[in-house]
Order: sequence, then C-alpha cells, then structure tokens
Amino acid sequence: MRRCPQCGSSDLYQTAGGYLGSEYRCKRCGYRGAFIVESEEEMPHPDVPADSEGETRFDIPLWIRILAGILILIIVWFIVTGW
Repeated sequence: MRRCPQCGSSDLYQTAGGYLGSEYRCKRCGYRGAFIVESEEEMPHPDVPADSEGETRFDIPLWIRILAGILILIIVWFIVTGW
C-alpha cells in the first residue's frame, strides 16, 4: 500500500508519470513529490508521539522544576528551624 511520508495517509493519487518516474499528491495534507512509503502497516501520525498510545504527555519546563525544588527546600528549612 502506498502511503504519504508526511501524514501516513493512503489517500494518494498520481499526478505525473512516465519514463522519468512518478509524482504523487496526498489528498489529506497536500504533500507533493516522488518519494512515497510502501507499507502494509498503519503508520503513526507525526504529530502524535509513538509512546503515548492515546495519552497526552505533560512536560514541565526545567525552570519550573528548579523553582519548585527551591520552594520545597525553603519550606523544609522553615519547618526544621521552627520559624
């Protein structure tokens, strides 16, 4: 099965062909080019990480993690010293 290399859709049609090769166009994302993927397996969408399997991953920026760690250390210090 021919698939689009950008979105993984199998909804492709040939726009040009002949001695020099073929050019395809994807109806889903508008990709146009000669490179296509031939695969029988379902391709994952590039916007969705492969390890998520339906879950959205929530990444906390590093600066927020550092700030939260400092805040926890300050709170623990106040509890230990009795302020």
